Amino acid sequence: MKWLLFALLILAMVVALAIWILDSGRLDLSLAELENRYVTPDSRFADVDGVRVHYVDQGEGPAALLLHASFMNLRTWDSMARSLKDNFRVIRPDLLIAGLTGPEPSGDYSFDRNLELVDGLMNQLGIERFAIVATSSGGIVGFNYAARQPDRVSRLVLINSAGLPRTRATDPNRGRRQGGIGRWIADRYQTPDKVRSLLALNFVPPNQPPDWLVAMNYDMWRRAGRRREAALQMQGFRTGDPQAVLAAIAAPTLILWGLDNATVMHLEADVFQHWLVNAPTLLKKYPGVGHYLYLETPAVVEADIKSFLSGELDGQLLEIRKVPYTADGLASSPASSTN
Repeated sequence: MKWLLFALLILAMVVALAIWILDSGRLDLSLAELENRYVTPDSRFADVDGVRVHYVDQGEGPAALLLHASFMNLRTWDSMARSLKDNFRVIRPDLLIAGLTGPEPSGDYSFDRNLELVDGLMNQLGIERFAIVATSSGGIVGFNYAARQPDRVSRLVLINSAGLPRTRATDPNRGRRQGGIGRWIADRYQTPDKVRSLLALNFVPPNQPPDWLVAMNYDMWRRAGRRREAALQMQGFRTGDPQAVLAAIAAPTLILWGLDNATVMHLEADVFQHWLVNAPTLLKKYPGVGHYLYLETPAVVEADIKSFLSGELDGQLLEIRKVPYTADGLASSPASSTN
């Protein structure tokens, strides 16, 4: 009995120590450590309204702003930037709680705050008009900016964009949330293998997350303060009325979606096109790829985006118009016409 009690005591001490280590942040990486690992020769930093924003500015020509997804950062656009920079000036910032961008002093980590920082950065760079290429949660910032600043956005590309109303069936985290102690641990630490498996949920086999992406996300997940900042961002998030927002967009818009996207189902792409009633649009769905299609099939996606930004696909754009409710009580469906 004494040995059993002693063993239980040792076990309790080990568990308590593990909990203390996980909750203390001792496994976290400081922003300075991350900067040492991930700053590049092209990295630039700007003080935008009190936030130290990390960004990269490459190439010459018409400007294109790239906005990354949640749990990602500007490095996930490396291939896209290489493809575009010969013809465009490509600006890609790290949004709040991502990459090497610093903390928000006031504690405002909302998507609206990201929109303000993007606007401030482009103002500092003296870029009056530009295209936006945005993916996943970056799409929320992208299409809201295009709606609020229509005179500044020349073209818009939405890749598997978030921002539509959610039901239980369309919740991106459906069936993936852990409960109890598993969720508590996952919020504080993810092993490299767990990071790989989480990323793999958004890739369609045989595509797999590359090793560099797994290593970078493993490090960025441990960014000091990230857990608190992410919680603040999600606490204040409200979908609002995306139908009204999208109706305010006038810029030609390219909507790209992975047909096998398990995170945001491909039918949401049709909703985006349906609600962009004042913008000429082109919708393309790619079979055999998922949520990170620009990483799964980069050559195809980059070629399509480059062609769209250059105006080569304008002959394929459609205008979606809503027809008023008819007197006989039958609702007419939206009509499409080639622009």
